[in-house]
Amino acid sequence: MKQLFIFVTFLVAVAASASTVKIPGPDGVTLSAEYLPPPKGGNDAPAMLLLHGCGGLWTKGGVLMARPARMSSLLQELGYGVLMLDSFTTRGVRETCTVPLAERKISSSTRVDDAEFAITWLKARREIDANRVGVLGWSNGASTVLKLVGRNNPGIKVAVAFYPSCTSLLKQKQYNPIIPTLVLIGEADDWVSADACKQLDDRIVGDTFHVVTYPGVYHDFDVPNSEYKQRFDVPNGVNPGKGVTTAPDPKATEDAYRRTFKWLSLWLDPARNPSIWRNANPLDRK
Repeated sequence: MKQLFIFVTFLVAVAASASTVKIPGPDGVTLSAEYLPPPKGGNDAPAMLLLHGCGGLWTKGGVLMARPARMSSLLQELGYGVLMLDSFTTRGVRETCTVPLAERKISSSTRVDDAEFAITWLKARREIDANRVGVLGWSNGASTVLKLVGRNNPGIKVAVAFYPSCTSLLKQKQYNPIIPTLVLIGEADDWVSADACKQLDDRIVGDTFHVVTYPGVYHDFDVPNSEYKQRFDVPNGVNPGKGVTTAPDPKATEDAYRRTFKWLSLWLDPARNPSIWRNANPLDRK
């Protein structure tokens, strides 16, 4: 009960300290986002854009999803500014998890466009160092991350993708992102394929695309206060029509978060490696 109280408290704290902002988006759409400025102030702070999964940024009850809320809190402790982008609400969509891929109103390309507009907004903030902006996403948001880093000049230094879909990218012969990207995924994931991500990793030239897999771990392994669940309302997955599995894994979460913050520090901390973070194309130094 004590842990639950602490968890709810930090969720309330994040929600209270965040400001709702409006961001011009693609095709004249105005996007909504929750912004947490860097806690230490100044004008040279790093920043992270967080991209929600197919469940959206908000619960049915209008509460900020626990996953981005926790990550925002941890990033704030490290001095980051954080922008949690909502690609669904202003388009009249609550969630897309239960919608077949072919019937979704919001395409993956649209979400990538949204991310680019949000990155532009973040980099224009006077308290943010435009040379130290990264992106992190989960599931559908993570797939968006991978497609973003595959574009020319995505405008970021680093990316992290928690359990994305890599299958469609394997079909692209020219997919070779130059942005340092960390992928974290469970080997038991039946919503997306870890094998596809490993194959993609093997094919990509260089060593700044890094895939870490966790044996016996399912989708959504880092969702706070969650439990094992089989979802037959999800039509998409490794085995379409047979449902998907989600389950927490504290050990995988601990390792994944440790790797995430180490990865971000490597590419965004000028004191740690100036020769990397100042270079527009990290692969030139590999």
